[in-house]
Amino acid sequence: MCKETKTGLFQTVCRKPVYSFILTLLGMSAAYFTTIGSIRISLAEKAETALVETIDKKLTRLEVIIKEGMISKDQFFEFGNDIESRLTRIELHLTNKTGDKSGH
Repeated sequence: MCKETKTGLFQTVCRKPVYSFILTLLGMSAAYFTTIGSIRISLAEKAETALVETIDKKLTRLEVIIKEGMISKDQFFEFGNDIESRLTRIELHLTNKTGDKSGH
């Protein structure tokens, strides 16, 4: 099964099935963690999509309120600034969270 070579390491690896088993386990664990990472990314994208849809619905409701004249222009601009600062905080939080996981 194994060719005789001058290197003792190759002979040792070929003669001991334990090493083959360990390498197989390492390959399986690498595949597992790659799959888990992919699932996490997919779930994060879905959560982000849901968040964007929620914000879109809230902005649509706000447009209706503005058209009905229920808030003043100053209140509208104050609300816009508040939304912008919240989105900036969310973006910073997501950026820092992503940076921590990637080792930055």
